[in-house]
Amino acid sequence: MSATLETQRSAKPGNTWRIACALSCVAVFAYAFYGSNHALGEGVPYQMGYNLPIAAILSGALHLFFRKRESSQTGWLGFALIYASLIAAASIAESRQKSELRTVATEMQNSISAIDISASSSQSTPIPPPITSSATGEAGKIDVLLKTVLNRAISQRREYMLELEAIGWPNILDGSRLKNDSTFAQSRTMVQQAKDIVAKYRSRTDTLYAQMRRDIETSGMGTELRRATLAVFDQRLSQGISQAAELWSLEEQVIGHIENGLNLLAARHGGWTLQEGQVTFHRQKDLDLFNAHLKKAEVIASQQEQMQAASLQKAKEGMSQLGK
Repeated sequence: MSATLETQRSAKPGNTWRIACALSCVAVFAYAFYGSNHALGEGVPYQMGYNLPIAAILSGALHLFFRKRESSQTGWLGFALIYASLIAAASIAESRQKSELRTVATEMQNSISAIDISASSSQSTPIPPPITSSATGEAGKIDVLLKTVLNRAISQRREYMLELEAIGWPNILDGSRLKNDSTFAQSRTMVQQAKDIVAKYRSRTDTLYAQMRRDIETSGMGTELRRATLAVFDQRLSQGISQAAELWSLEEQVIGHIENGLNLLAARHGGWTLQEGQVTFHRQKDLDLFNAHLKKAEVIASQQEQMQAASLQKAKEGMSQLGK
């Protein structure tokens, strides 16, 4: 009786087992290809280690179900087939995701280039990119996250510029405005308003970064990828806050030099006139001092632009690492 059973169990896998194994392989292939949430870019060794226990559990369950009719060799065959299906699907999915990440990187680089171009033109702030993605899986989540973070930064900058425009700051030195502000009361009010706006948005820097971190936490990315992204974010957070603080400090200095120029005009009341909308001083010394204040403001504004351009370039270089 035992000899007959051993003969039956040592035979080739039966058709029922083959069908069950094939369905299992298809199911795990679909899981690994469409539903896997493990980190991207870990390579084949990671995939082998990640999928090994899954293959062992599934093949073990298959073997237990057919253990009375199939041999242990058939069980090992099932393990090999299921394991191979997992590795193959995960590798294909990762390759696809890397391809999509490269597409994401290209789109983000184009968006950053658009920001750079608009920053150097007459346009106050760029138009935020739509928070949508043609990519799928983890790549799609990364794409949405990057665009969300970018939009938050752009939106805050847009609000800041709009508030300055609302008080007429871009025209504070226009001759037509100065002509109607003989007491400089309006000028002093505008300067104070500009200082208050800078202080307001400077205080929002920490809030902005905190919201960016929450965006990462709620992005829906896989645990490992989310953890790695948060680690990079936290590592660079102090540098980002420091640079933002420096930019706001420079913004305050620009306002300070504009204020100095206005104070000179107020102090030299009667020592200058407006000709064709331009301030003309009676004394060369006053003209030189006024121009020195404006020149300092221009130099600082240029320094801000260089810092922002360098930051954008660094961001573009960072995007180029996606999908590698």
